[in-house]
Amino acid sequence: MKKLLAVFVAILVFANVKAQGKQYKIVFDFASSDTADQTGIIRQINNVLKNSPGTNVEVVFHGKAIFNLVKSTTAFKDKLDDLVNNKGVILAACNNSMNRYNIKKEDLIPSAIVVPVAIIELADRQEKGWSYIRAGH
Repeated sequence: MKKLLAVFVAILVFANVKAQGKQYKIVFDFASSDTADQTGIIRQINNVLKNSPGTNVEVVFHGKAIFNLVKSTTAFKDKLDDLVNNKGVILAACNNSMNRYNIKKEDLIPSAIVVPVAIIELADRQEKGWSYIRAGH
């Protein structure tokens, strides 16, 4: 009976440790030009990474949110660079949105990457098991 109890406790402990070590993959869909939303998403990402280090995070910027990644218009360059350089976050700029607003790759902050189409990037990440989060309001 003691052996059975010990095995049961070991299984519970192992399951708990495994659950705590889960690595999340989150892709944020971000299309807002609202500065409150911009501040909010940075806060949310930092909260996620603080509480679940090792989480893979990507933010797909499209529509007017694309201006968050433009050197001359972003108010958050240092915070975005910190997310990429120190926390491994991917900042993806939609090429369709860039074309719509006549933005070139060289206009973007260096930490941003360009993806062909935001919707396809979001769908691709979801197909690969990433959790989808709509950012902003």
